[in-house]
Amino acid sequence: MTASTFQLPSLHGLDWNDMGAVFPAAREALEALTADRWELLLHKLDEVPANPALSEMCETYDFLDKVVLHNDKEHGYRIRAHLFREGYFDRPHDHRWPFASMILTGSYRHTQYGDNSGFADAAPEDLRPLSVRTEHAGNWYALHHTAVHSVSAEEGTLSLVLRGPAVKDSFRIIETDRRSSFTVKGTDQETPEERAAKRMGEERLRTTIETIRSARPKGMSVGAAR
Repeated sequence: MTASTFQLPSLHGLDWNDMGAVFPAAREALEALTADRWELLLHKLDEVPANPALSEMCETYDFLDKVVLHNDKEHGYRIRAHLFREGYFDRPHDHRWPFASMILTGSYRHTQYGDNSGFADAAPEDLRPLSVRTEHAGNWYALHHTAVHSVSAEEGTLSLVLRGPAVKDSFRIIETDRRSSFTVKGTDQETPEERAAKRMGEERLRTTIETIRSARPKGMSVGAAR
């Protein structure tokens, strides 16, 4: 497979609500993207700056950069690379969409709290971790959009995300230390000012792409999902 003939057939026609089907389909896609020392992933990465539809979706925050590598409207999925910078942590949240994520470099602490039944009205003290583990390079997982989790990342950690179709317009984040919460909307619900505030500029995009390229595994090809 080359960038010019890019296809991830395991994701075509996939029912992202069926996690039993998502698991093997995501594994096949992740293995294709990261085969041959990330050859296909890096081809897609290099296409982003010249593609306004993709570069305008790339976002930057204080501790995280999100680069959109591919947006397949026909088959309902999106591919993103996440670069975690120093001090990154998030708070318990669900998602607008199901997804699969693989750690390419670094590691992060991953806490899961179960599904979001009652989450819309839950107080911070209501949350109880059900699983806490460290995700290392080569680890990957798939989560339904109703799953509630949080991540605390080591500086320089890089992950690859396969995002399924959006199921709802917004999702909730609980700030446990502040005993409060807030709602995050999808991009089609944001104002132009909100979009502009997190859109990644050209210079930041170039440096982020170079950082990701420099993390490419050395030597022989590596397997993706194990």
